[in-house]
Amino acid sequence: MSTIESYETKSGRRYMVRYRTPDRRPTKKRGFRTKRDAQDWAATTTVQMNTGTWRPAAAGKITVNEAAQTWLTAKSATVAPKTLTAYEQAVDRIKNIGTIGNVRLADVDHEVVEQWVTDMSTHTVRGGKRMSPKTIRNTFSVLSGVMKRAIRDKRIPSNPCVGVDLPKVTAGDKMILSPADVETMAASAGDYSDHINALAMAGLRWGELAGLQVQDVDLEKRRLRINRQITENKGKLIHGLPKHDKRRTVPIMEPLAAILEPRVTGKERAALVFPTSSGTAMRPGNARRDWFDPAAAAAGYPGLTPHELRHTFASVAISAGANVKALQQALGHHSAAFTLDEYGHLFPDDLDGFIAVMSARFTDGCAQNVPTNDEAGHESSEESDRDLR
Repeated sequence: MSTIESYETKSGRRYMVRYRTPDRRPTKKRGFRTKRDAQDWAATTTVQMNTGTWRPAAAGKITVNEAAQTWLTAKSATVAPKTLTAYEQAVDRIKNIGTIGNVRLADVDHEVVEQWVTDMSTHTVRGGKRMSPKTIRNTFSVLSGVMKRAIRDKRIPSNPCVGVDLPKVTAGDKMILSPADVETMAASAGDYSDHINALAMAGLRWGELAGLQVQDVDLEKRRLRINRQITENKGKLIHGLPKHDKRRTVPIMEPLAAILEPRVTGKERAALVFPTSSGTAMRPGNARRDWFDPAAAAAGYPGLTPHELRHTFASVAISAGANVKALQQALGHHSAAFTLDEYGHLFPDDLDGFIAVMSARFTDGCAQNVPTNDEAGHESSEESDRDLR
């Protein structure tokens, strides 16, 4: 319910609308030149309130920078430290690349967002390189999250990020080793050969290998329980749950069991299975510098990453006939669809076998309908007679 009143100004008569917000707070809107303008505004506002699309006039006046900082503060209590660092970097890009950070939420439209994406595409980072498409997409995703929160808080009616075109990410070729290559790589790693083999034979992420404890190894049932990981963020080791909080069980193959047995026998339950040579938790940066990268180069695989040993596990599993669901569970992916997206290109190697089996099935099925011949090479009289009837 609203009322319209007139009042006098130096410029003449004006009209204002007195109304209540959905939470019953009295407020007013002034400055209408005619009573009809005031009535039209009041009618539109009433419809918006009844349909839940009404927004306070001042709600969208805060800047994108202010909204992004509020979003980041809320996220800080719900995400892992490493994820929070990535969010902080994205918010910093929102604030410092282009002019979008100083634009009021209510004034952000598709054109403003598209210009910001262009600004990021031409922005140079360390070494004079352009920002990568993946970084642009990750930063854009954070802005979209900020806008979704603004919609929830009734600051804007819709998300201006929807429908904006983004640069495509071109997936680089994964370096996938054969079991023989893994053996070569492990030999080059010296004291850390077991670490190489474990990454390739269990498909673990680096943090999962670093955080694996004696109590997580069940040699009797041939299972690894992936319950924790150790990651590094801003120089500090972070002990936490596996990625996406997804605990899982990974089968232990016989060669890996032989590696694990001396590493767990007689050890305390909380002892690390794969520490550094000095017994401390592995740090990815130090390990890459001190032994992993030198070992990869010496073995003839320069540029190899620890994560590509996880890809190697997936490749060998697929070639051994593992189904997608089993592989998804072993790798800890959130869905089988993601596993297919990540490793689907490896499955065509099995098409020859698939075609051979299908050919045999169809050949066998068709053979049942082929007429039989007698010893003289003629169709049987019973078959011929039936054809004549």
